[in-house]
Amino acid sequence: MFKYSKLSILALATAGMFSACSKLDQDPQSSLSDKDAVTEANARILANGMYSRMQALEYYGRDFMIVTDLGGIDMKITSQNSNRFLSEFQVMYAPLVAPQTNTFLNAYRVVNQANVIINKLPETSNTSAIRGEAYFMRALANFDLARRYTRPYTNRGAVKAGLTAPNTGIALVTESLDKPDTYKPKRSTLEETYAAIIADLKVAQQKAPAGKSEGGAASIFKGNRDAATALLTRAYLYKGDWKNVITEANKLVDKYDLYEASQVADIFNADGATSEEIFSVRNTVNNGLGANNFGYMYVPAANGGYGDIRLTDAFMALLDKKDARLGQVLVADNGANNYLMKFSGNKAQGQVGLVNVRVLRISEVLLNRAEAYAEDGNLVAAVADVNKLRAKRGLDPFVGVDKTAVLAEISKQRRLELVGEGFGMTDLFRKNGTREIPDANALKSKVVGPEDPYVAYPIPQTEMDTNPNMVQNPGYNK
Repeated sequence: MFKYSKLSILALATAGMFSACSKLDQDPQSSLSDKDAVTEANARILANGMYSRMQALEYYGRDFMIVTDLGGIDMKITSQNSNRFLSEFQVMYAPLVAPQTNTFLNAYRVVNQANVIINKLPETSNTSAIRGEAYFMRALANFDLARRYTRPYTNRGAVKAGLTAPNTGIALVTESLDKPDTYKPKRSTLEETYAAIIADLKVAQQKAPAGKSEGGAASIFKGNRDAATALLTRAYLYKGDWKNVITEANKLVDKYDLYEASQVADIFNADGATSEEIFSVRNTVNNGLGANNFGYMYVPAANGGYGDIRLTDAFMALLDKKDARLGQVLVADNGANNYLMKFSGNKAQGQVGLVNVRVLRISEVLLNRAEAYAEDGNLVAAVADVNKLRAKRGLDPFVGVDKTAVLAEISKQRRLELVGEGFGMTDLFRKNGTREIPDANALKSKVVGPEDPYVAYPIPQTEMDTNPNMVQNPGYNK
């Protein structure tokens, strides 16, 4: 990367056109030309490069979901730690925080790899579905960038700033660039960002390969039509577009089975596709990261991990003794420390903390629909969805007719069900909550309200230094 020190991160993301695992990504100076590489014969290799980019350590390899959860209220770091993610947990965000720079870079690498396929790969009967995968992957990467570097759409600070105000969204890159050194993109508005994500997902719904119910178990490891629909429910939920959440969720809820209560404790350590998965990142020993594996951060030292990230007292207070999800928790030191064992490791692969990363599951889609029903005034349907999940987690039915109580129950179930899966920070601030970790054994951390600058991460300093058109998020210019 030192060769490109004068390039912005966005330019670096486009400088290496092809993923290294594709065998087409050598030094960009000597990589194959578009004419030789972007062909129908290489279409699957090019697509595999998108997924390889996702597996990077600072993206879905580990950091993206961990950092998003550390920004919520269910995870903490104590004085017993390996010096990882301290700035993120203590909310000492700065444009120079290296892991966030690399997350920015790797997400845009996925975008660029998708752009090569969308813009340069000839469309034939053999490549059309692969182009559909690329539309899904571009939408997912852009959505992840929005979740990290912009305010949530329904956040009070975002609404106050204006959803159509300049520089409130991400830089939308839609072309594969021949001269990245001259590329200095501007940021879009938040409204434009979400519109682009939704537009790509609608194309993916038509072009991408079939989901698991029609395409078989292996389809969950590719961007598929069901994955596009599931991600649309998330995008519409974050926008507060309740009717479209319901419309899209209705296409999926009856196609996928929820985990049984007896499966819940260890299901995230399964080797193959499981019933709830719609889209997952496949990890095996061949691409395992050893002590940097995703789950390694959660598994206690006594079990072979770091045990740095533990569950907060507030999270533990949500768990009912009947809840099957209690089996995902290791309670230690007379309750002083509680470890998430959800990602302890795929036994078939034999590495601590090495798991397939579940990006989209039917439980989330069901909870998205429940929230949309409740916000839209259909409390009976909302409660029915919540109780469908509760029954599969060993819990008695929830009884509630008050909108506030129903929404509180949905929020509770989201925290219990999706803990560790990268929702904590976004869910908290899109609902205008406040982040505070009062646990006695937690490192001191800032209190963050819904209008605080720390609701969004800063644009990395490298991008600010080399791209005169990039505008920093408010609050980070001091």
